[in-house]
Amino acid sequence: MKFTLRFATVASLAMAAALFGGCASPARPEAISTTPVMPVHKSTGEVSVTVSGGSASEISNEAFAQALRDSIERSGIFAKVLPSGARYQLTALIGSVDHPAAGVSFTVKMEVSYTLADTQATKALWTQTIPSEHTAGFSDAVVANTRLRRAEEGAAKANIEQALTQIATLNLP
Repeated sequence: MKFTLRFATVASLAMAAALFGGCASPARPEAISTTPVMPVHKSTGEVSVTVSGGSASEISNEAFAQALRDSIERSGIFAKVLPSGARYQLTALIGSVDHPAAGVSFTVKMEVSYTLADTQATKALWTQTIPSEHTAGFSDAVVANTRLRRAEEGAAKANIEQALTQIATLNLP
């Protein structure tokens, strides 16, 4: 009887930990990429993207950079996205990613500072710090790790959407 009760207790605690807490798996670039932003102005110049400040346990620099590059390509704001040597350099610094340790719903808040510079004129054309957040609830995923990852991805996607919407209004050559 004691063994059965102990087993049931341990099993219940393990199930609760799986459902309500834990670390999220890394964010996926394809889940962070946004739908095309309709640019007010299209640039004939190329852009390079650099991201820093991310961490593997939340949103990696590589995942955020890939999502940003994919989103820029789909938007048509710039003629092309290059790995380096482009006319424009878009730098993103992931300043903070705040998320709860446990819960049924996870709200992730993030803040990213962006700078768009003209590499030929060596000057910043646009600088903005953009906050965003996204909540993933039990209806989004039963497993807590998946909910947390989806909340992180949603916050990153919303952040990129806001940044590209603002960049799309710039009148760049």
